[in-house]
Amino acid sequence: MKPSPPPSLVAVVEDDPGLCADLVEFLQLRGMTARGFGSAEDFFQVWPLVHFDLLLLDIALPGASGLEVVRRVRAQDTAGIVILTALDAAADQVTGLWAGADAYLSKRSPLEVIEATCLSVLRRLNMAGTAQPAAGQADEANRWHLRERQWSLETPNGLIVPLTHTERIFLTTLFDRPGEVVERERLLAALGKQDTLSNLRNLDNAASRLRRKVQQACGIEFPVRPSYGQGYTFIGDCEVSA
Repeated sequence: MKPSPPPSLVAVVEDDPGLCADLVEFLQLRGMTARGFGSAEDFFQVWPLVHFDLLLLDIALPGASGLEVVRRVRAQDTAGIVILTALDAAADQVTGLWAGADAYLSKRSPLEVIEATCLSVLRRLNMAGTAQPAAGQADEANRWHLRERQWSLETPNGLIVPLTHTERIFLTTLFDRPGEVVERERLLAALGKQDTLSNLRNLDNAASRLRRKVQQACGIEFPVRPSYGQGYTFIGDCEVSA
């Protein structure tokens, strides 16, 4: 008989001590291992030395915000991220999801909804005790391959996504500097466009369409992250061929 997988390890980052304690207790009663942190700084003292399967965090934290936690974790970790916050306007939800969160919940959500959302994210990320591939296999399995002459992007699960001229140049420029913010002005220059408000807006719209297009085609989150007012970052493993 195969041994049962260890409980998922969840970090609850919430500055309200009472709510933090309640969430930790509830998640533990539901079979998870949970640990509470009162601020982003407290969390960063432990992470990444400790790997958490899931983060459940507020946005409005003292010191560094929850969005900063999302961005830093998403840049180098595969943990699931669920935002739980009182900031539930549509614009706030879009900002949180663009930053890299897997789900966005209001603090008015029932505990059962919070639990179901956490479990759904964990299932999607295959964090229920499945075996992990070797390091070399993991790199290969997560790689995005841009084929410039074919104007196409090969996804980690082997699907081919055709690209437009704009999309191909956009990705070529990002893939040249993976993990770094590529300024919108640099992207416009690569496209032969002037730095105007209209062109900046068109660039943002094109980036948004490309992200949706790739995710809909392959079912995998496309690791292009916007840095609002600055540019875009590709945070995945990538390669380019002619």
